[in-house]
Amino acid sequence: MARRHIYVLLFALPALLVSIIAAGLMLAASAGFLWLFVLGDDPWPAAADTVLGSVFILGSAGLWLGMLSVAYFVGKRQESRPALNIAHVVISIGATVVLASVIVVRLLAPHGFGPRSDSLVCADFCRAEGFAASGTPPQNSGDRTCSCYDAQGREARRVPLSEAAVGKR
Repeated sequence: MARRHIYVLLFALPALLVSIIAAGLMLAASAGFLWLFVLGDDPWPAAADTVLGSVFILGSAGLWLGMLSVAYFVGKRQESRPALNIAHVVISIGATVVLASVIVVRLLAPHGFGPRSDSLVCADFCRAEGFAASGTPPQNSGDRTCSCYDAQGREARRVPLSEAAVGKR
């Protein structure tokens, strides 16, 4: 098998992982742009989901193909050498392990590490109780309460955060 094809196979998985991570970042940036400058807080049309899905799919496919073409040309340049460059194999394996670890850690800890914020604890509590919205006072106020709001935006229930946090860890 030609070295150029070996390099494409060798770097296919790390290139795919990089393209998925980069496409996720492009998706987040695109959603942020749409929210800040185009659609705002109003309900978004269904076309926005199509656009964002297309950004992710086309972005990851384009990046992956671009990186595979780089691997192809690097492998083509390596064909004049008598043996496979072991450093490239180590880089491929190391990149695969590191990138897969980044994805796994992100999927296992979607809210990050450490204690959950008061607003997340409050939001989960109010959602579980069937309320439409939630809110907490400013952090520097010293008031550690959770307010749950009904569909009209009126405060329907207020509880201490310690009560809202029970069973939510």
